[in-house]
Amino acid sequence: MALSKIGRALVERGHVVSVVVSEDTVEKRLEESHGFQYETFKDHGTQAALKALQDEVHSVAEKVSLYKMREAFAAASEGSKRYCAHLLADSVFVDRLRRAKFSVVISDPFFPCGAILSAHLDFRVPHVAYMRGDPYCLDEKATGVPLPLSYVPFLGTDFTDDMTSVQRLQNAMLYTLLPMTARWDVGSKYDELVQTYVSEEETIQSVTSRTALWLYQTDNILDFPRPSMPNMVQVGGLNVPAIKSLPKDMEALVQSSGDDGLIVVSFGSMLKTMSAERSEVFAAAFARLRQKVMWRYVGEKPAGLGINNTKLLEWLPQNDLLAHPKTRAFVTPAGSNSVYEALHHGVPMVCLPLSADQPANAARVAARGLGVKLDFSTVTADQLYRAILLVITNSSYRETAARLSRLHRDQPQSPMERAVWWIEHVIKHGRLPHLRARAVELPWYQYYLLDVAVFLFAVCTAVLGTVWYSGSLLCKIRRRGGGKLKSQ
Repeated sequence: MALSKIGRALVERGHVVSVVVSEDTVEKRLEESHGFQYETFKDHGTQAALKALQDEVHSVAEKVSLYKMREAFAAASEGSKRYCAHLLADSVFVDRLRRAKFSVVISDPFFPCGAILSAHLDFRVPHVAYMRGDPYCLDEKATGVPLPLSYVPFLGTDFTDDMTSVQRLQNAMLYTLLPMTARWDVGSKYDELVQTYVSEEETIQSVTSRTALWLYQTDNILDFPRPSMPNMVQVGGLNVPAIKSLPKDMEALVQSSGDDGLIVVSFGSMLKTMSAERSEVFAAAFARLRQKVMWRYVGEKPAGLGINNTKLLEWLPQNDLLAHPKTRAFVTPAGSNSVYEALHHGVPMVCLPLSADQPANAARVAARGLGVKLDFSTVTADQLYRAILLVITNSSYRETAARLSRLHRDQPQSPMERAVWWIEHVIKHGRLPHLRARAVELPWYQYYLLDVAVFLFAVCTAVLGTVWYSGSLLCKIRRRGGGKLKSQ
Protein backbone atom coordinates (compact mmCIF):
# COMPACT_ATOMS: atom_id res chain seq x y z
CA MET A 1 0.00 0.00 0.00
CA ALA A 2 2.78 2.43 0.89
CA LEU A 3 4.81 1.55 -2.22
CA SER A 4 1.69 2.18 -4.29
CA LYS A 5 1.40 5.67 -2.80
CA ILE A 6 5.06 6.37 -3.52
CA GLY A 7 4.49 5.19 -7.09
CA ARG A 8 1.51 7.51 -7.51
CA ALA A 9 3.54 10.46 -6.23
CA LEU A 10 6.28 9.65 -8.76
CA VAL A 11 3.72 9.40 -11.57
CA GLU A 12 2.42 12.85 -10.62
CA ARG A 13 5.99 14.12 -10.95
CA GLY A 14 6.11 12.82 -14.55
CA HIS A 15 7.99 9.57 -14.01
CA VAL A 16 7.10 6.32 -15.76
CA VAL A 17 6.45 3.77 -12.99
CA SER A 18 6.32 0.06 -13.78
CA VAL A 19 5.00 -2.38 -11.19
CA VAL A 20 6.11 -6.02 -11.22
CA VAL A 21 3.17 -8.38 -10.60
CA SER A 22 2.30 -11.98 -11.39
CA GLU A 23 0.13 -12.65 -14.45
CA ASP A 24 -2.88 -13.85 -12.44
CA THR A 25 -3.16 -10.57 -10.50
CA VAL A 26 -2.68 -8.03 -13.28
CA GLU A 27 -6.39 -7.70 -14.14
CA LYS A 28 -7.23 -6.64 -10.59
CA ARG A 29 -4.27 -4.26 -10.58
CA LEU A 30 -5.41 -2.66 -13.83
CA GLU A 31 -8.77 -1.90 -12.20
CA GLU A 32 -6.89 -0.02 -9.46
CA SER A 33 -4.43 1.55 -11.90
CA HIS A 34 -2.99 4.90 -10.86
CA GLY A 35 -1.09 5.61 -14.04
CA PHE A 36 1.22 2.62 -13.55
CA GLN A 37 2.53 0.32 -16.21
CA TYR A 38 2.62 -3.37 -15.32
CA GLU A 39 5.33 -5.92 -16.01
CA THR A 40 4.11 -9.49 -15.52
CA PHE A 41 5.68 -12.93 -15.11
CA LYS A 42 4.40 -16.45 -14.47
CA ASP A 43 4.54 -17.23 -10.77
CA HIS A 44 2.95 -20.72 -11.00
CA GLY A 45 0.48 -20.03 -8.20
CA THR A 46 2.96 -18.90 -5.52
CA GLN A 47 1.33 -15.47 -5.07
CA ALA A 48 -2.08 -17.07 -4.54
CA ALA A 49 -0.55 -19.42 -1.95
CA LEU A 50 1.01 -16.46 -0.12
CA LYS A 51 -2.34 -14.64 -0.14
CA ALA A 52 -4.06 -17.73 1.30
CA LEU A 53 -1.42 -17.95 4.04
CA GLN A 54 -1.91 -14.28 4.85
CA ASP A 55 -5.68 -14.71 5.12
CA GLU A 56 -5.26 -17.79 7.30
CA VAL A 57 -2.98 -16.05 9.77
CA HIS A 58 -4.31 -12.49 9.77
CA SER A 59 -7.99 -12.51 8.80
CA VAL A 60 -9.20 -12.88 12.41
CA ALA A 61 -7.98 -10.55 15.15
CA GLU A 62 -6.19 -12.65 17.72
CA LYS A 63 -2.93 -12.58 19.62
CA VAL A 64 -0.52 -14.81 17.72
CA SER A 65 1.88 -16.97 19.74
CA LEU A 66 5.62 -16.72 19.04
CA TYR A 67 5.62 -20.30 17.77
CA LYS A 68 2.74 -19.69 15.36
CA MET A 69 4.26 -16.40 14.22
CA ARG A 70 7.60 -18.09 13.57
CA GLU A 71 5.86 -20.92 11.70
CA ALA A 72 3.86 -18.49 9.55
CA PHE A 73 6.93 -16.35 8.85
CA ALA A 74 8.94 -19.41 7.81
CA ALA A 75 6.15 -20.48 5.42
CA ALA A 76 5.87 -16.96 3.99
CA SER A 77 9.63 -16.74 3.58
CA GLU A 78 9.75 -20.03 1.71
CA GLY A 79 6.84 -18.97 -0.51
CA SER A 80 8.52 -15.63 -1.23
CA LYS A 81 11.70 -17.44 -2.23
CA ARG A 82 9.78 -19.59 -4.76
CA TYR A 83 8.03 -16.44 -6.04
CA CYS A 84 11.43 -14.78 -6.51
CA ALA A 85 12.85 -17.86 -8.24
CA HIS A 86 10.02 -17.83 -10.80
CA LEU A 87 10.51 -14.08 -11.35
CA LEU A 88 14.25 -14.34 -11.98
CA ALA A 89 13.92 -17.48 -14.12
CA ASP A 90 11.55 -15.78 -16.58
CA SER A 91 14.19 -14.72 -19.12
CA VAL A 92 11.70 -13.02 -21.45
CA PHE A 93 10.42 -10.92 -18.55
CA VAL A 94 13.95 -10.01 -17.36
CA ASP A 95 15.08 -9.12 -20.91
CA ARG A 96 12.05 -6.84 -21.22
CA LEU A 97 13.05 -5.07 -17.98
CA ARG A 98 16.65 -4.70 -19.17
CA ARG A 99 15.55 -3.11 -22.46
CA ALA A 100 13.40 -0.63 -20.54
CA LYS A 101 16.56 0.78 -18.87
CA PHE A 102 15.01 1.65 -15.52
CA SER A 103 16.62 4.37 -13.41
CA VAL A 104 15.86 2.84 -10.01
CA VAL A 105 14.31 -0.23 -8.35
CA ILE A 106 12.15 0.39 -5.24
CA SER A 107 11.15 -2.50 -2.99
CA ASP A 108 10.30 -3.60 0.56
CA PRO A 109 13.09 -5.74 2.13
CA PHE A 110 10.38 -8.04 3.52
CA PHE A 111 10.65 -9.41 -0.04
CA PRO A 112 14.47 -9.57 -0.55
CA CYS A 113 14.04 -10.20 -4.28
CA GLY A 114 14.04 -6.46 -4.98
CA ALA A 115 17.75 -6.11 -4.21
CA ILE A 116 18.52 -9.25 -6.27
CA LEU A 117 16.50 -8.00 -9.25
CA SER A 118 18.30 -4.65 -9.18
CA ALA A 119 21.70 -6.40 -9.28
CA HIS A 120 20.48 -8.93 -11.86
CA LEU A 121 19.34 -6.17 -14.24
CA ASP A 122 22.51 -4.11 -13.87
CA PHE A 123 24.74 -3.33 -10.91
CA ARG A 124 24.50 0.31 -11.97
CA VAL A 125 20.72 0.38 -11.32
CA PRO A 126 20.33 1.81 -7.80
CA HIS A 127 18.11 0.04 -5.29
CA VAL A 128 15.90 1.95 -2.83
CA ALA A 129 14.38 0.17 0.18
CA TYR A 130 11.20 1.32 1.95
CA MET A 131 10.21 -0.35 5.23
CA ARG A 132 9.22 -0.21 8.88
CA GLY A 133 11.89 -2.76 9.73
CA ASP A 134 13.81 -5.55 8.03
CA PRO A 135 12.64 -8.93 9.39
CA TYR A 136 15.89 -10.52 8.18
CA CYS A 137 18.06 -7.84 9.87
CA LEU A 138 20.09 -7.43 6.66
CA ASP A 139 19.81 -3.65 6.97
CA GLU A 140 21.83 -3.59 10.21
CA LYS A 141 24.95 -4.82 8.40
CA ALA A 142 24.02 -3.15 5.10
CA THR A 143 23.87 0.35 6.59
CA GLY A 144 26.81 -0.07 8.98
CA VAL A 145 24.94 1.85 11.65
CA PRO A 146 26.06 1.27 15.28
CA LEU A 147 23.37 0.03 17.67
CA PRO A 148 23.90 0.93 21.34
CA LEU A 149 21.86 -1.83 22.97
CA SER A 150 21.53 0.15 26.19
CA TYR A 151 18.86 2.40 24.67
CA VAL A 152 17.95 1.03 21.20
CA PRO A 153 15.15 -1.52 21.82
CA PHE A 154 14.71 -4.53 19.56
CA LEU A 155 11.70 -3.91 17.29
CA GLY A 156 10.16 -7.25 18.16
CA THR A 157 9.72 -6.24 21.81
CA ASP A 158 7.60 -3.70 23.68
CA PHE A 159 10.68 -2.17 25.36
CA THR A 160 11.22 1.59 25.37
CA ASP A 161 14.52 3.50 25.32
CA ASP A 162 14.41 3.54 29.15
CA MET A 163 15.02 -0.14 29.91
CA THR A 164 15.58 -1.88 33.22
CA SER A 165 18.68 -4.01 33.81
CA VAL A 166 16.73 -7.18 33.01
CA GLN A 167 15.31 -5.63 29.83
CA ARG A 168 18.78 -4.51 28.71
CA LEU A 169 20.01 -8.07 29.23
CA GLN A 170 17.08 -9.42 27.19
CA ASN A 171 17.62 -6.74 24.56
CA ALA A 172 21.32 -7.63 24.21
CA MET A 173 20.51 -11.34 23.89
CA LEU A 174 17.78 -10.72 21.31
CA TYR A 175 19.96 -8.38 19.24
CA THR A 176 22.77 -10.94 19.33
CA LEU A 177 20.87 -14.15 18.63
CA LEU A 178 17.85 -13.25 16.46
CA PRO A 179 19.66 -11.21 13.75
CA MET A 180 22.29 -13.94 13.47
CA THR A 181 19.57 -16.56 13.06
CA ALA A 182 17.55 -14.41 10.64
CA ARG A 183 20.55 -13.66 8.42
CA TRP A 184 21.52 -17.34 8.34
CA ASP A 185 17.94 -18.24 7.43
CA VAL A 186 17.63 -15.73 4.58
CA GLY A 187 21.11 -16.66 3.34
CA SER A 188 20.19 -20.34 3.18
CA LYS A 189 17.18 -19.44 1.02
CA TYR A 190 18.44 -16.66 -1.24
CA ASP A 191 22.22 -17.06 -1.58
CA GLU A 192 21.73 -19.76 -4.22
CA LEU A 193 19.50 -17.43 -6.28
CA VAL A 194 22.03 -14.61 -5.96
CA GLN A 195 24.91 -16.85 -7.09
CA THR A 196 22.83 -18.18 -10.00
CA TYR A 197 21.54 -14.87 -11.33
CA VAL A 198 24.08 -12.28 -10.15
CA SER A 199 27.53 -13.69 -9.36
CA GLU A 200 29.05 -16.66 -7.57
CA GLU A 201 30.99 -14.20 -5.40
CA GLU A 202 27.85 -12.43 -4.17
CA THR A 203 25.39 -13.20 -1.34
CA ILE A 204 22.00 -11.80 -0.36
CA GLN A 205 23.81 -9.71 2.25
CA SER A 206 26.27 -8.25 -0.26
CA VAL A 207 23.63 -7.28 -2.85
CA THR A 208 21.44 -5.79 -0.10
CA SER A 209 24.44 -3.83 1.16
CA ARG A 210 24.56 -2.07 -2.23
CA THR A 211 21.20 -0.40 -1.47
CA ALA A 212 21.63 3.29 -2.23
CA LEU A 213 18.85 4.67 -0.05
CA TRP A 214 16.91 3.42 2.98
CA LEU A 215 13.49 4.99 3.57
CA TYR A 216 12.29 4.15 7.09
CA GLN A 217 8.69 4.47 8.20
CA THR A 218 9.77 6.17 11.42
CA ASP A 219 9.74 9.63 12.95
CA ASN A 220 11.56 10.77 16.09
CA ILE A 221 8.32 12.35 17.30
CA LEU A 222 7.02 8.82 17.88
CA ASP A 223 10.04 6.53 17.60
CA PHE A 224 13.00 6.69 19.95
CA PRO A 225 16.09 8.54 18.65
CA ARG A 226 18.95 6.27 17.60
CA PRO A 227 22.14 6.50 15.52
CA SER A 228 21.66 6.85 11.78
CA MET A 229 23.62 7.11 8.53
CA PRO A 230 23.25 9.80 5.82
CA ASN A 231 21.49 7.39 3.42
CA MET A 232 18.89 6.44 6.06
CA VAL A 233 15.91 8.81 5.73
CA GLN A 234 12.87 8.96 8.00
CA VAL A 235 9.53 9.16 6.18
CA GLY A 236 7.12 8.12 8.94
CA GLY A 237 3.62 9.35 8.06
CA LEU A 238 4.21 9.00 4.32
CA ASN A 239 1.06 6.88 4.16
CA VAL A 240 -1.28 9.66 5.37
CA PRO A 241 -3.36 10.80 2.36
CA ALA A 242 -5.16 14.08 1.79
CA ILE A 243 -8.46 14.38 3.67
CA LYS A 244 -11.64 13.69 1.73
CA SER A 245 -15.23 14.51 2.61
CA LEU A 246 -17.21 11.72 4.23
CA PRO A 247 -20.15 10.15 2.39
CA LYS A 248 -23.37 11.99 3.26
CA ASP A 249 -24.90 9.18 5.34
CA MET A 250 -21.67 8.74 7.29
CA GLU A 251 -21.32 12.48 7.87
CA ALA A 252 -24.89 12.57 9.18
CA LEU A 253 -24.10 9.74 11.60
CA VAL A 254 -20.97 11.52 12.83
CA GLN A 255 -22.86 14.79 13.32
CA SER A 256 -25.53 12.96 15.31
CA SER A 257 -22.89 12.27 17.99
CA GLY A 258 -23.26 15.87 19.19
CA ASP A 259 -20.78 17.15 21.78
CA ASP A 260 -19.94 13.62 22.97
CA GLY A 261 -18.20 12.86 19.70
CA LEU A 262 -17.07 9.71 17.89
CA ILE A 263 -14.90 6.66 18.64
CA VAL A 264 -13.25 5.02 15.61
CA VAL A 265 -12.50 1.28 15.87
CA SER A 266 -10.50 -0.57 13.21
CA PHE A 267 -8.10 -3.48 13.25
CA GLY A 268 -6.48 -2.64 9.94
CA SER A 269 -6.83 -3.62 6.30
CA MET A 270 -6.41 -7.39 6.84
CA LEU A 271 -8.08 -8.02 10.21
CA LYS A 272 -11.81 -7.70 9.62
CA THR A 273 -13.35 -9.74 12.43
CA MET A 274 -12.60 -11.47 15.74
CA SER A 275 -13.78 -14.43 17.81
CA ALA A 276 -17.32 -14.38 19.24
CA GLU A 277 -15.95 -14.19 22.79
CA ARG A 278 -13.74 -11.17 22.04
CA SER A 279 -16.38 -9.41 19.94
CA GLU A 280 -18.85 -9.62 22.84
CA VAL A 281 -16.26 -8.03 25.15
CA PHE A 282 -15.73 -5.15 22.71
CA ALA A 283 -19.45 -4.73 22.03
CA ALA A 284 -20.25 -4.57 25.77
CA ALA A 285 -17.57 -1.93 26.35
CA PHE A 286 -18.74 0.22 23.43
CA ALA A 287 -22.40 -0.05 24.46
CA ARG A 288 -21.61 1.73 27.75
CA LEU A 289 -20.15 4.78 26.01
CA ARG A 290 -22.03 8.02 25.44
CA GLN A 291 -20.08 8.51 22.21
CA LYS A 292 -21.04 7.12 18.81
CA VAL A 293 -18.83 4.20 17.76
CA MET A 294 -17.89 3.32 14.17
CA TRP A 295 -16.45 -0.16 14.16
CA ARG A 296 -15.00 -1.87 11.08
CA TYR A 297 -16.24 -5.39 11.63
CA VAL A 298 -17.21 -8.28 9.36
CA GLY A 299 -19.00 -11.29 10.80
CA GLU A 300 -21.93 -12.21 12.96
CA LYS A 301 -23.32 -9.25 14.88
CA PRO A 302 -22.46 -9.48 18.62
CA ALA A 303 -25.51 -10.07 20.84
CA GLY A 304 -24.48 -7.28 23.21
CA LEU A 305 -24.02 -4.65 20.50
CA GLY A 306 -25.16 -1.18 21.53
CA ILE A 307 -27.79 -0.56 18.85
CA ASN A 308 -28.19 3.10 19.79
CA ASN A 309 -24.52 4.07 19.59
CA THR A 310 -22.48 1.42 17.69
CA LYS A 311 -22.39 1.11 13.92
CA LEU A 312 -20.76 -1.92 12.28
CA LEU A 313 -19.19 -1.30 8.87
CA GLU A 314 -17.42 -3.60 6.41
CA TRP A 315 -15.28 -0.66 5.37
CA LEU A 316 -14.65 2.79 6.75
CA PRO A 317 -12.56 5.76 5.55
CA GLN A 318 -10.22 5.60 8.52
CA ASN A 319 -8.03 8.60 7.70
CA ASP A 320 -11.01 10.86 6.96
CA LEU A 321 -12.75 9.82 10.19
CA LEU A 322 -9.60 10.41 12.25
CA ALA A 323 -9.34 13.87 10.72
CA HIS A 324 -12.92 14.73 11.71
CA PRO A 325 -13.19 17.27 14.57
CA LYS A 326 -15.76 15.10 16.35
CA THR A 327 -13.42 12.10 16.66
CA ARG A 328 -12.37 11.65 20.29
CA ALA A 329 -10.35 8.40 20.31
CA PHE A 330 -9.09 5.57 18.13
CA VAL A 331 -9.17 1.89 19.14
CA THR A 332 -6.45 0.12 17.14
CA PRO A 333 -3.98 -2.79 17.22
CA ALA A 334 -1.27 -0.16 16.54
CA GLY A 335 -0.16 -1.01 13.02
CA SER A 336 2.33 1.55 11.67
CA ASN A 337 0.00 3.11 9.11
CA SER A 338 -2.82 3.53 11.62
CA VAL A 339 -0.56 4.95 14.33
CA TYR A 340 0.85 7.59 11.97
CA GLU A 341 -2.61 8.59 10.77
CA ALA A 342 -3.68 9.10 14.38
CA LEU A 343 -0.47 11.00 15.17
CA HIS A 344 -0.93 13.24 12.13
CA HIS A 345 -4.48 14.16 13.15
CA GLY A 346 -3.77 14.35 16.89
CA VAL A 347 -6.15 11.57 18.01
CA PRO A 348 -5.44 9.69 21.30
CA MET A 349 -5.27 5.91 21.00
CA VAL A 350 -6.29 2.79 22.88
CA CYS A 351 -3.86 0.14 21.59
CA LEU A 352 -4.45 -3.61 21.63
CA PRO A 353 -1.37 -5.00 19.82
CA LEU A 354 -1.43 -8.46 18.30
CA SER A 355 1.80 -9.31 16.43
CA ALA A 356 4.74 -8.12 14.32
CA ASP A 357 5.72 -4.51 15.12
CA GLN A 358 2.41 -3.71 16.85
CA PRO A 359 3.66 -4.29 20.45
CA ALA A 360 6.61 -1.99 19.74
CA ASN A 361 4.35 0.68 18.21
CA ALA A 362 1.94 0.46 21.16
CA ALA A 363 4.85 0.84 23.60
CA ARG A 364 5.90 4.03 21.80
CA VAL A 365 2.34 5.39 21.87
CA ALA A 366 2.13 4.82 25.62
CA ALA A 367 5.66 6.16 26.28
CA ARG A 368 4.92 9.38 24.39
CA GLY A 369 1.62 9.91 26.22
CA LEU A 370 -0.45 9.47 23.07
CA GLY A 371 -2.61 6.74 24.56
CA VAL A 372 -2.75 3.54 26.57
CA LYS A 373 -1.90 -0.10 25.88
CA LEU A 374 -4.06 -3.13 26.75
CA ASP A 375 -3.75 -6.89 26.30
CA PHE A 376 -6.14 -8.00 23.55
CA SER A 377 -6.43 -11.58 24.83
CA THR A 378 -7.26 -10.79 28.45
CA VAL A 379 -8.89 -7.35 28.41
CA THR A 380 -12.36 -7.24 29.94
CA ALA A 381 -15.28 -5.08 28.85
CA ASP A 382 -14.83 -2.95 31.98
CA GLN A 383 -11.10 -2.45 31.39
CA LEU A 384 -11.66 -1.47 27.77
CA TYR A 385 -14.48 0.91 28.72
CA ARG A 386 -12.34 2.58 31.40
CA ALA A 387 -9.36 2.89 29.05
CA ILE A 388 -11.45 4.63 26.37
CA LEU A 389 -12.99 6.86 29.02
CA LEU A 390 -9.52 7.72 30.33
CA VAL A 391 -8.11 8.93 27.00
CA ILE A 392 -11.30 10.91 26.35
CA THR A 393 -11.71 12.59 29.73
CA ASN A 394 -8.08 13.04 30.78
CA SER A 395 -7.06 16.21 28.98
CA SER A 396 -3.36 15.25 29.00
CA TYR A 397 -3.89 12.67 26.23
CA ARG A 398 -5.72 15.09 23.96
CA GLU A 399 -3.20 17.88 24.66
CA THR A 400 -0.21 15.57 24.09
CA ALA A 401 -1.71 14.23 20.86
CA ALA A 402 -2.33 17.79 19.62
CA ARG A 403 1.19 18.92 20.57
CA LEU A 404 2.91 15.95 18.92
CA SER A 405 0.71 16.37 15.85
CA ARG A 406 1.92 19.96 15.51
CA LEU A 407 5.54 18.82 15.88
CA HIS A 408 5.04 16.04 13.32
CA ARG A 409 3.52 18.42 10.78
CA ASP A 410 6.08 21.20 11.34
CA GLN A 411 8.58 20.05 8.70
CA PRO A 412 10.03 21.78 5.63
CA GLN A 413 8.78 18.84 3.53
CA SER A 414 5.99 16.36 4.06
CA PRO A 415 7.21 12.74 4.48
CA MET A 416 6.02 11.95 0.94
CA GLU A 417 7.76 15.00 -0.54
CA ARG A 418 10.94 13.99 1.28
CA ALA A 419 10.74 10.43 -0.03
CA VAL A 420 10.18 11.61 -3.62
CA TRP A 421 13.01 14.15 -3.37
CA TRP A 422 15.46 11.49 -2.24
CA ILE A 423 14.34 8.99 -4.89
CA GLU A 424 14.79 11.65 -7.58
CA HIS A 425 18.19 12.48 -6.05
CA VAL A 426 19.19 8.83 -6.55
CA ILE A 427 17.85 8.89 -10.12
CA LYS A 428 19.92 12.01 -10.92
CA HIS A 429 23.17 11.06 -9.19
CA GLY A 430 23.26 7.27 -9.04
CA ARG A 431 24.23 5.09 -6.12
CA LEU A 432 25.41 7.94 -3.80
CA PRO A 433 28.55 6.13 -2.55
CA HIS A 434 29.59 9.23 -0.56
CA LEU A 435 26.66 8.61 1.81
CA ARG A 436 27.55 4.98 2.57
CA ALA A 437 29.62 4.25 5.65
CA ARG A 438 32.90 2.37 5.17
CA ALA A 439 31.69 0.01 7.90
CA VAL A 440 29.71 -1.88 5.26
CA GLU A 441 32.92 -3.02 3.55
CA LEU A 442 35.00 -3.78 6.63
CA PRO A 443 35.44 -7.41 7.75
CA TRP A 444 33.98 -8.06 11.19
CA TYR A 445 37.37 -8.23 12.93
CA GLN A 446 38.26 -4.75 11.64
CA TYR A 447 34.80 -3.31 12.43
CA TYR A 448 35.14 -4.41 16.06
CA LEU A 449 38.84 -3.34 16.15
CA LEU A 450 39.95 -6.85 17.00
CA ASP A 451 43.09 -6.42 14.87
CA VAL A 452 43.91 -3.25 16.86
CA ALA A 453 43.15 -5.05 20.13
CA VAL A 454 45.47 -7.92 19.16
CA PHE A 455 48.23 -5.42 18.26
CA LEU A 456 47.82 -3.49 21.53
CA PHE A 457 47.74 -6.73 23.48
CA ALA A 458 50.94 -7.82 21.77
CA VAL A 459 52.64 -4.48 22.51
CA CYS A 460 51.50 -4.52 26.14
CA THR A 461 52.63 -8.13 26.47
CA ALA A 462 56.00 -7.26 24.96
CA VAL A 463 56.49 -4.23 27.23
CA LEU A 464 55.41 -6.10 30.34
CA GLY A 465 57.54 -9.07 29.33
CA THR A 466 60.54 -6.80 28.82
CA VAL A 467 59.98 -5.10 32.19
CA TRP A 468 59.54 -8.45 33.93
CA TYR A 469 62.62 -9.93 32.26
CA SER A 470 64.70 -6.80 33.04
CA GLY A 471 63.53 -6.81 36.65
CA SER A 472 64.33 -10.49 37.01
CA LEU A 473 67.77 -9.95 35.52
CA LEU A 474 68.54 -7.05 37.87
CA CYS A 475 67.42 -9.09 40.88
CA LYS A 476 69.74 -11.92 39.88
CA ILE A 477 72.66 -9.51 39.43
CA ARG A 478 71.93 -7.92 42.79
CA ARG A 479 71.77 -11.27 44.57
CA ARG A 480 75.08 -12.29 43.05
CA GLY A 481 76.72 -8.99 43.99
CA GLY A 482 75.36 -9.14 47.53
CA GLY A 483 76.69 -12.70 48.02
CA LYS A 484 80.25 -11.71 47.10
CA LEU A 485 80.23 -8.75 49.50
CA LYS A 486 79.11 -10.95 52.41
CA SER A 487 81.86 -13.52 51.78
CA GLN A 488 84.50 -10.81 51.75
